Amino acid sequence: MLSGSKYIKPSLNEKFKGIIWKIEIDDKFPVVAIESRHAETHTASFSAFNFATGECLFREITVEDSWKWSLDRVSNGRIFIHSYLAEETPEHQGIIAFTHKGTIAWQQHNKALQDIAEEGLIVTDSKIQGKWIEILDPENGATIKSFAADYKPVLRDIIVPTFIYDRMLVPISLPDNTVGEIAFKEHNNKMIACYHTANENTFTQTLRIAGPQEVLLEDNLALNILKRNPEAFFISHNHLFCIRDEKREIVSYLV
Repeated sequence: MLSGSKYIKPSLNEKFKGIIWKIEIDDKFPVVAIESRHAETHTASFSAFNFATGECLFREITVEDSWKWSLDRVSNGRIFIHSYLAEETPEHQGIIAFTHKGTIAWQQHNKALQDIAEEGLIVTDSKIQGKWIEILDPENGATIKSFAADYKPVLRDIIVPTFIYDRMLVPISLPDNTVGEIAFKEHNNKMIACYHTANENTFTQTLRIAGPQEVLLEDNLALNILKRNPEAFFISHNHLFCIRDEKREIVSYLV
């Protein structure tokens, strides 16, 4: 990464024991939650950070039978995880809500989180046949409305890049040995590109951010990889998030 006060520096930079499996952003607060999975120990861990300040809220906590649980959503300072109705089905069952300190605020084993609305959590109950929708209070899991025909989902501030297949069409200088698709986005008067360069038998994945006059950041996300990495970056709350170091490190930059 380039250095100096005029260049972009990470607002968050954290490494994990396991592979980063899923990332979720709070719709209101600068909180990012990460699910990481460690195949050797067969455990899933959950972490949360303030991505504006870099503060660790909690790191790599687990629950009983953690491998069966996965990160779901983050809202109102609560981090929600879910289990599954059966081992080989994607259908969710169970909700555990963590506080921003990593303690369990509440849990419901028969409910399944479907969406988050302005009114609260949109859930269904596996004990009730049909799509019986309830609205729960995210703070304590209490029922706000036992039947909800209509609700307004919260707006999610997530910006993803466009993929361009000709480097000459990207309005930012890239190396001659750039190969494959280029993830590109213009944001806040900055041009952002994530691309691969070919070495002899491997690839390097690089993130480049440029302003109107100069390159502000160049960060190698992956070195000597055998195949191109489909994951690039996303932007939320004017912060760019990407994964580095064999999917064990998350970095965010204020853009």
